[in-house]
Amino acid sequence: MNQYFATIYRYRWLIYELVLRNLRLRYRGSILGFAWTLANPLLFMGVYTLVFSVILKNGMANFPLYLLAGIVPCTWFASGLAQGATSILDGRLYVGKTLFPSEVLVVVPVLTNGVNFALSLPFIAIVALLLHVHLGWSLLMLPVVVLVELILLQGLATLFATVNVFYRDVNELLTYAITALMFLTPIFYTQSLVATHVPQMAGILALNPLAGIIAGFQAILYGGAMPDLKSLAYSAIVGFVLLATGQWVFERYRESFSEFL
Repeated sequence: MNQYFATIYRYRWLIYELVLRNLRLRYRGSILGFAWTLANPLLFMGVYTLVFSVILKNGMANFPLYLLAGIVPCTWFASGLAQGATSILDGRLYVGKTLFPSEVLVVVPVLTNGVNFALSLPFIAIVALLLHVHLGWSLLMLPVVVLVELILLQGLATLFATVNVFYRDVNELLTYAITALMFLTPIFYTQSLVATHVPQMAGILALNPLAGIIAGFQAILYGGAMPDLKSLAYSAIVGFVLLATGQWVFERYRESFSEFL
């Protein structure tokens, strides 16, 4: 792990330039540019608000803000994991080059989508302002929740990127797994609702490390409250374990990448 972080720090300027290049390529030739990044969460916010707040009448106050507080970080997770899982395959021209660290290939898509996520946060603040929701001192905990998601996401991306080199079906399975994970994460429903109406599912949700992270974002950005530190600590522990596992698998099979690409 120490070697991994040392490599990332050593090539931090390379990572910075690659992330910047990815952002430029993503919005090059686009009239709306970054606005397209907000299109996905806004679409889901509108649809879910219509279904759950208008049609089903869940009665939750400021429901659009609750949705955004969950959808925006979940979008970062889903897009970062999907792109990170194919990062070694996509960067096959760089793999095996003695001076190029392959770790960077996985870090770049995670951080690129992380920048888009960070740029979306002011929009959530604007929605909170329009809905007269007070965001208090709990905002100081926001970087902590972001860091926990980054660790969890980087660990999973590294693990799946490595396995995907040898078993290409992993990428297809991951698409379905991400969809299932999003529905098993309390984005458009609350954990208390599950505990009340489907108590047998509460234990399954508790095992989902992403659930604690999304709940943390919702507590800060919707409730103006401190996140549940116990759930956040669990997510952080799982994230570190996955990061260590992913890096170990990556190092174990690094020398074999060139044969399968």
